[in-house]
Amino acid sequence: MRLLRPLRNVALAVLIVLVIGVLAGYFALRASLPRLDGNITAAQVSAPASIERDGEGTPVLRASTRSDLAYATGFAHAQDRYFQMDLMRRAAAGEMAELLGPAVLEADRKLRVHGFRQVAREVLAAATENDRALIEAYAAGANFALSEARAKPWEYLLLGEQPAPWQPEDSVLVAFSMYLNLNDSSGADELARLQLYEALPPTMFAFLAPLGTEWDAPIAGGTIRSATIPSADIFDLRTGAARAAALSAPRTDGTMEEKTFVGSNSWAVAGSHTVDKAALLANDMHLGLRLPHVWYRARMIVEAEGDARRDLVGVTLPGLPVLIVGSNGNVAWGFTNSFGDWTDLIIVERDPQDATRYLTPEGSEPFEVRDEILRVKDGDPERLRVLNTRWGPIVREEASNRLLALAWTAHHAQATNFRMLDLETADNVEAALLAANRSGVPVQNFLAVDAGGRIGWTLMGQVPVRGKYDSTMPYLWNTPDAGWMGWRKPEEYPRIVDPAAGRLWTANARTIDVESWLSFMGDGMYDNGARATQIRDDLLALESANARDMVNIQLDDRALFLVRWRDFLLELLNTDAVKGQPLRAEARKYLEDWSARAAAEDVGYRLVRAMRLQIRKDIFESLTAVARIKYPETKFAPSAQFEGPLWQLITRQPAHMLDPRFGSWEEALLASVDAALQALIAECNTLSQCTWGAQNTLVMRHPLSQAVPFIGRWLDMPAQRLSGDAFMPRVQGPSFGASQRMVVSPGREAEGYFQMPGGPVDHPLSPFYGAGHNAWAHGEPRPLLPGDPRHTLKLLPGAATKQ
Repeated sequence: MRLLRPLRNVALAVLIVLVIGVLAGYFALRASLPRLDGNITAAQVSAPASIERDGEGTPVLRASTRSDLAYATGFAHAQDRYFQMDLMRRAAAGEMAELLGPAVLEADRKLRVHGFRQVAREVLAAATENDRALIEAYAAGANFALSEARAKPWEYLLLGEQPAPWQPEDSVLVAFSMYLNLNDSSGADELARLQLYEALPPTMFAFLAPLGTEWDAPIAGGTIRSATIPSADIFDLRTGAARAAALSAPRTDGTMEEKTFVGSNSWAVAGSHTVDKAALLANDMHLGLRLPHVWYRARMIVEAEGDARRDLVGVTLPGLPVLIVGSNGNVAWGFTNSFGDWTDLIIVERDPQDATRYLTPEGSEPFEVRDEILRVKDGDPERLRVLNTRWGPIVREEASNRLLALAWTAHHAQATNFRMLDLETADNVEAALLAANRSGVPVQNFLAVDAGGRIGWTLMGQVPVRGKYDSTMPYLWNTPDAGWMGWRKPEEYPRIVDPAAGRLWTANARTIDVESWLSFMGDGMYDNGARATQIRDDLLALESANARDMVNIQLDDRALFLVRWRDFLLELLNTDAVKGQPLRAEARKYLEDWSARAAAEDVGYRLVRAMRLQIRKDIFESLTAVARIKYPETKFAPSAQFEGPLWQLITRQPAHMLDPRFGSWEEALLASVDAALQALIAECNTLSQCTWGAQNTLVMRHPLSQAVPFIGRWLDMPAQRLSGDAFMPRVQGPSFGASQRMVVSPGREAEGYFQMPGGPVDHPLSPFYGAGHNAWAHGEPRPLLPGDPRHTLKLLPGAATKQ
């Protein structure tokens, strides 16, 4: 007992130290909570400004001038989301390793090549004096929030770092972070397309990569039917090199999930087709789901008279003093990613006489060499040498020493500006469309509705004028007809205003006739039209719509795209196919009983989906085996339009397109079905447990939850099983989906609806952490306007003091 007594004393001392440490950490985290009430004297507002928050933490920002409103917006963003702002600017600039360490150094190497910090400075220098003043006021507000806080944001406490001040150019970097989200920044898709083209007969390539399918639903123009199946004298899987490749090429494990389109849904209904004769706008933007959440919901008010007055409601992007989508009381707007062709991969020929130079249409020109220093937390700095051409930076050097450069709208300062601010004062559809055409953002489909009941569509963002070349594949730009030759003028942009149908819709697919689309935008490998078709048909079925009808369309999870697949699979799993095959028989029962929805509890939906993906992968890999043999390092994947040729193949079953490993199409298709079922059993143990929700379980995490042990449960959103999928309005994946859902009629914002995951703040001890998230997960619409204020923080002009 005497020997144990000292050990007890040591254990007690250790416990006391641990408790003190935990309490100290807790109080340090408490100290970093934003201040919500009281007065703070702030030297850089011309008159009192306020930040009101309702019971869920949604802010209403009030100021007397637009500059003061920008200041208050920067203050609120920094209070609630500074770490997010920091990550976005660092990601765009390739400066993450300085904060997060060597684990993200490779990402910095790829991102620093683009030189976005320098481009950001050029954008800011070219901005109007008024725009620059707003950006500077925003930065001042953000930095004041850091300086007046009792402690630095909690993420920096855990990282042991100090937050770097916000610079005006950082707001432009935040805009570039969205280019990185929405565009191809590597050229990998174009290179894979070229390699597939080089490996296959031209007719076969055209068959596998059509411009559209029977699912097309443009708002102007018709569908594009897939080309007919090439004959055996063009491509035959049963003989020669194609057969040898199909038999020998390695196969990809798994079912090859389809590409997730970083995009959105949006639609508009004219007042002539609504209950109260007011136009309706619906918009849900689809992005990666993470914490802190990408958008920051707010109402922004300038309490002035005449043109100076503002009353804006919608979502902002932390880092920018601009309303991204929402309503100004006269006009409401939203957008979806366009998937035009905004990047070109360029084959660069070195000067054969001098490797430090390359060939242009005017002759030899020296590479511009830029040395970048990559700073690394807990590591030595690294020097990165970047080669630049007149067209863009070198992004790839192949084994053959061929250089590839990337031309990207984001590299040009004239493609980015702050003209989105003009939407704040647009008072009708035409004014909104013109503001969109002049805006410098990643090019988007833009929808607007106005208080007069009118609706319109156009493109938002700056569009290059191309020479005569195929921009979907790498190309030599050292000829006079190649390359970009300026920028489109606003009057050249396509527009649709007040269509006869009284409805407009966009969903990342082609929106106008293919000739106009390709000549203006190029083919950016846009989405299959199934989602757009379902939205269009939902809208046209409503003779007299209301706001709740719009919410119902946003939550439409009917699996219309897979209905014909379910019927096809039932025919395939006939009496002979299931005889003596208990797993096939069980699967057939679930297919018969499916709900025809991407419902979380549905087994049949998951089975149909998995079987289609397996069949799709197996057929595509057989048909492209020659390319995979020739280019073993490239990961070839079907385009979004492959559904057209795929359906032709499985329904017509041409003998010369049959995988040589099988004696019949039935045998090949059943082998794919069996492979899908075996994969499901390996994952779920039994088919009865293979519900769609078991796979479609939300994974919405804070970036620090995996870096710091035991805090994931505290930081991350619950792992909820969710309904919805890709080919339907209710887009939902485990870590991708509707980043917000909004329905609004300008002038009737009090009748609008809003849903958003993640909540408004990023502090886990805040009562607002995750506020509204469950309503989003369950599809429960909440009012668009914030509720009555529960907290009010005032920013007062004068010498800096707190009260």
